Amino acid sequence: MRTSRWAIFGLLLALTPLAARAEEPSRLPGTSPLTLEGDVAATLVDGVDRFLLRKTAESVAGRARYWKRDYSSRAAYEKSVEPNRKRLAHILGVRDPRVPFDAPELVGTTASPALVGKGPNYEVFAIRWPAFGDVHGEGLLLVPTGRPKVADVVAIPDADQTPEQIVGLAPGVAAESQYARRLAESGCRVIVPTLIDRRLESRNGRVKLTTREFLYRPAFELGRHLIGYEVQKVLAAVDWFARDAKGGDPKIGVFGWGEGGMLAFYSGALDTRIDAVGVSGYFGPREGLWQEPIDRNVFGLLEQFGDAEIASLIAPRTLKADTAKGPEVVVEPGNGGGPGRITTPVLRAALDEFWRYGSIVADLERHPNNGGLMAEADLPPGSSDLVQVEVKALDSSAKPSDDDEAPKATAPLPDAEARQARQVHEIDRHNQRLLVESAYVRQEYFKGLDTSSLDAFKKTIEPYRTAFRDDVVGRF
Repeated sequence: MRTSRWAIFGLLLALTPLAARAEEPSRLPGTSPLTLEGDVAATLVDGVDRFLLRKTAESVAGRARYWKRDYSSRAAYEKSVEPNRKRLAHILGVRDPRVPFDAPELVGTTASPALVGKGPNYEVFAIRWPAFGDVHGEGLLLVPTGRPKVADVVAIPDADQTPEQIVGLAPGVAAESQYARRLAESGCRVIVPTLIDRRLESRNGRVKLTTREFLYRPAFELGRHLIGYEVQKVLAAVDWFARDAKGGDPKIGVFGWGEGGMLAFYSGALDTRIDAVGVSGYFGPREGLWQEPIDRNVFGLLEQFGDAEIASLIAPRTLKADTAKGPEVVVEPGNGGGPGRITTPVLRAALDEFWRYGSIVADLERHPNNGGLMAEADLPPGSSDLVQVEVKALDSSAKPSDDDEAPKATAPLPDAEARQARQVHEIDRHNQRLLVESAYVRQEYFKGLDTSSLDAFKKTIEPYRTAFRDDVVGRF
């Protein structure tokens, strides 16, 4: 015991100079002591938050360096923005080849025929069509009767609407906003696809996710996206419209509200066969995207694209947008999924974004019916006025109709719940198939890596290192 006490005493004696020196610590030049008080972790998060918000705001001015627009002619302009169009398709996950088909399939049985409704001058059919892989689009087809067809339009509902609602065969959407039937009344042949809905459900007995987030999560890490999948369904319908023209010049439009407006917007930006784009309840600044539901999260979007830049991919074709109230969606935190909120952009912000678009394409000779922004308060979603602009842009001689008579059901309507389940299952199955195949895709991707020597490896690994840093992890 005595030995131990003396050993401790000796140790304390030896440490005394160190303790004295600790009272006046030495400092590296140009540094000072860290004297943060309170929750250091919260301070760190706040700092990162400020940094990212600053970078988000700076992205608007930084986008110009990615564009090399040539305004000398329409052909030159479209060629000059093609790299940006391909970049947008890539980050949206529009990568899988679409399946060609002769015509949509009628969906019916001996008990429930495919003809499900009739309007004053059109018929309504339940249909489905191949899109990509084993995934189909499914919804309704409205075919004009007793008059020549004016144009072909894909009318896209919001995620929480059914095709039957915007056609007027089911309750839930005001007559003024039943834009699918307004287009058919005006002589358009119309396809109305079903979208994946936003219902919140328990997944695997552990967390609650919206259906859209449930499908977004595996798609995102496979380089795909739910937005891209639904754009593919729209573009597959456009493929049919173009093919059905049999070499003629088809007049093709897309039109949507809310999530449907977003999909119409992206589809028009990616496919130059689309002549007119109608966007209701969506257009505005996109710098607040991080606050929206996670299924709208697109990797690297703001680096090159805001709504003004995406609109510039539609020019010089017709884009008509409005400031109608969009869907009000809140995904609450605490369920295990990503919280988020969809709100309608304030009128001033939407105007500013559209003016920014106008400044981008000011030197481009545009179509006489190139559209604009219907900037009014209290506009109804997908209004008749917006529909009329769409129809006139597709055919200037057309006479848009606004009939108050809704279509009548002629047979039992499609089972919306069963149809939604099929749509979810097909996309989930596609994601899982891609996951199985991904090892072989990576092997093909890395075929340029030379492992014959250390020097060869060091040289050939660099492009992969750069791609991982810039296109996967992301960097500032």
